[in-house]
Amino acid sequence: MGLAWRRRRSTGFTITELMVTVAVLGILSAIALRITGVEWRRGRVNAVAVELTGWLEAVRRAAVKGNPCEVTIHTSSAAAAGSTVASAAVDPSVASGAAIANTCLNQDPLQITAISSGSDRYAISADPAVFTFTPRGTVVGLNPSTGLEVRISLNNTPPMRCVQITSPLGLIRVGNDEDGSGTCTYPGVF
Repeated sequence: MGLAWRRRRSTGFTITELMVTVAVLGILSAIALRITGVEWRRGRVNAVAVELTGWLEAVRRAAVKGNPCEVTIHTSSAAAAGSTVASAAVDPSVASGAAIANTCLNQDPLQITAISSGSDRYAISADPAVFTFTPRGTVVGLNPSTGLEVRISLNNTPPMRCVQITSPLGLIRVGNDEDGSGTCTYPGVF
């Protein structure tokens, strides 16, 4: 009789075992959702930073072809998908007759891609927001010691990405602020 009772007892789970299993799965799911949310924001912010970096490099190459290109970073605390992040035009100080046609990406401003959901809002800040790439590939209009740092975050939450432009050489780098401290770190800078 003892053997038959053991077989019957071991054929299922007790309610306590099932409740513990469900609780553990719930905790693990909550952790996974939080991590997924942070990774999703990181990917969106990274995409805007990479697009801005590539666009700035294209404007710099256009300036090297002959015209100084004035770049404007459009700062916003709530930029939605489709918003213009940056635009460029031939520097107004150049005489109109001396300007080379179709340079500075003046017909192609950088916009936030429409991949974002309708509720996403990007915070984009830069001070100063206007500077010029010269035909030599250098930058004017920025503080020589600090350059420019464009800060990008999604829904005003960490992580944040930064795009730095150094003056006068115009080196463009992307940095991270993973912990939300407000300070970006750049690869190769100690």
